[in-house]
Amino acid sequence: MRRFTTEKADITALRFSDNSFDAIVAGNVIHLLLEPDKALRELFRVTKSGGKIIVPTYINMSKGTGKVAVKFIEKLGANFKRQFDLESYKKFFADMGVTGVEYFVVEGRMPCAIAVMGK
Repeated sequence: MRRFTTEKADITALRFSDNSFDAIVAGNVIHLLLEPDKALRELFRVTKSGGKIIVPTYINMSKGTGKVAVKFIEKLGANFKRQFDLESYKKFFADMGVTGVEYFVVEGRMPCAIAVMGK
């Protein structure tokens, strides 16, 4: 039987030991961080060798509806530090030196890109 853990935590300073998890999902958080690179390093630190890191985030596919949705979400209290489109999202991981990332896009009013990478 697999065990799952969910926890509210500071993604840039996780309290877990190195190589603690087989898989990690950090959903819709990267765009809210001042230092998303620090968060990604933490995710790699706590993921076991051979594990998976899954990072979905909102992306802007156009200048129209996506921008309106972002403004609405910001009015609800979200504080976007950056807005990715698919290419800038891919560049974020490439700039961090992460290779072999698979990307999936879920279309909708506020499209989501899902980056799946192994450690």
